[in-house]
Amino acid sequence: MDVSNAVRQAQELEDVLAAKDHLYRDAIEIKTPALFSRLQRIRPSTKGQLELKKCLSFYIKCEILYPDELPDLILEFAFPPDYPSGSILSVRALRVGASDSGSEFKSCTAAIRLYLKAFAGFECVELALEWIADNKDTCLDESPEGECSSNGITTSDDRDGKIQCYVLRYNHLVSGPEHKKEKSMLDSAKKAKLQGGLLWGTPGIVIVVAPSTEEDAKEYGLDCRTIGKRPDGVEEMWLPQSGIEEAGLAGLAQQKRGGKLLELDTAGMRTACGGDEDLLRSVLGIH
Repeated sequence: MDVSNAVRQAQELEDVLAAKDHLYRDAIEIKTPALFSRLQRIRPSTKGQLELKKCLSFYIKCEILYPDELPDLILEFAFPPDYPSGSILSVRALRVGASDSGSEFKSCTAAIRLYLKAFAGFECVELALEWIADNKDTCLDESPEGECSSNGITTSDDRDGKIQCYVLRYNHLVSGPEHKKEKSMLDSAKKAKLQGGLLWGTPGIVIVVAPSTEEDAKEYGLDCRTIGKRPDGVEEMWLPQSGIEEAGLAGLAQQKRGGKLLELDTAGMRTACGGDEDLLRSVLGIH
């Protein structure tokens, strides 16, 4: 591990433990206290590499935050050795008393990771807790396969005639120049030459299509968060090419728009989904 990464990891965790206004501070338990103490003693000016057998990690006990709803849930966060210069924080949703055996709520883990896909850095801790707060009544419901719902995600055998798209969902997006955050979102998309469409409303939807990539969608999600409009992650979906073209999200119509998102209504989004109501609900996040 690079020493500069080690110093940063310890400092980020120290900052949370020292801040009185962090609502989850009292719920934190250091999983690797000896390692944490060692990293705290490193001088910032130190150079070189550290040989470590473990990763710095910690728990957040949800029973302290939600004693009635989530008494059985622990979130485990771990700093990969190359964090923050490389990999992002990893997270698992574990059962209370089962951390050593590795027993976990797999659907919850998968859903949180999907939600954090567009983000990086220690902010992922607070984002994960925001997700838990929004989904605390259902987040421990396991699917039969123990993974997050696959609604809207097709298998490789069912992708003929479909193209890969990326969906960003927002609590609400309101049209009109007087809504400055939404205007800034459009400006950011145009600056990045983002290809796709936007559905105003509750929820608000941005759908990103080729030649824009997953990385473009993630970068746009980060830009929107800076603006003050936080997307609910970035979800890969496969939509019918014929529907995408008919809706004007691809081909010549897209080329003429450049980086301007096409403003859609629900009927236009339905067209993009090829008239498939189940797929439309998946795009809208209605399950």
